[in-house]
Amino acid sequence: MNARPSTVGGDEIVAYLRELGMVEALMGAPLPGAPISAVATDALAARGDLAWSRHPGAAARFQGSLLICSAEAAAEPTEPAAGRAIVVCPRPRLAMALVAARFFTHLADDRPAVYADPATALSVDDGRAWVRNAATGRNVRIGPLATIGCSGMGYERDDQGRLVPFPQLGGVVLDEDVHVAAQAMIQRGAIGDTVVRRGAKVGPHVNVGHNAEIGEDCLIAGHAQIGGGVRLGSRVVVWQSAAIANGVVVGEGAVIGMGAMVRADVKPGETWVGNPGRRL
Repeated sequence: MNARPSTVGGDEIVAYLRELGMVEALMGAPLPGAPISAVATDALAARGDLAWSRHPGAAARFQGSLLICSAEAAAEPTEPAAGRAIVVCPRPRLAMALVAARFFTHLADDRPAVYADPATALSVDDGRAWVRNAATGRNVRIGPLATIGCSGMGYERDDQGRLVPFPQLGGVVLDEDVHVAAQAMIQRGAIGDTVVRRGAKVGPHVNVGHNAEIGEDCLIAGHAQIGGGVRLGSRVVVWQSAAIANGVVVGEGAVIGMGAMVRADVKPGETWVGNPGRRL
């Protein structure tokens, strides 16, 4: 059983980062003892949430309680509201990994899946699939030995070059009419959710990385690799053994050819092939 408390004071987190020598600047201040109970993305954070960001202007838009961010993210003039704080760190993702590991490991515990359709739960049991940290819509099919909601490969290197785990705290959302074939894997989000939209089909042995978003009616053929944070627009087709690098955006109706290695954004309707991937 995890004995860690479910909340932590924002001032405790700031003090911990100071101990590590990671605080370049502090804007505003968390209320002493004010509880932080959840970890969210910087765009969706609300009061009581901790987040991190290196997106320019993130600090000015932040609505949570404590943001760990880069100097670029805090560059726009801002005066945090009462009880909010912005901690500027040279390596905000590493700082977030260390804070999450210190205070929020309980959020990484596996949670039972929530099924909108009892038939989905029965098929999961019959096919010996592993489904955790997930919520499914109606008419979702999950094939034998599929893995949904497992932790992804989240790491950050420290100053000595050692790999520090970035705790995987999010979940997986499968909208209605999604089909996940046998032995496919969909990783839980690191922060926030991995999402597969209505009507999408994920083929056998496909790997979908953490925080990816698969658009409506997408078709992903067998053995394709979808990197973390990838965004596929609606009706995208990804053919066998193709790979899409972390963070790439593929526009609606695009086609990724068999075995293509895609490392750049793809515009709507384009077809990309080859290694390195290029527009046909």
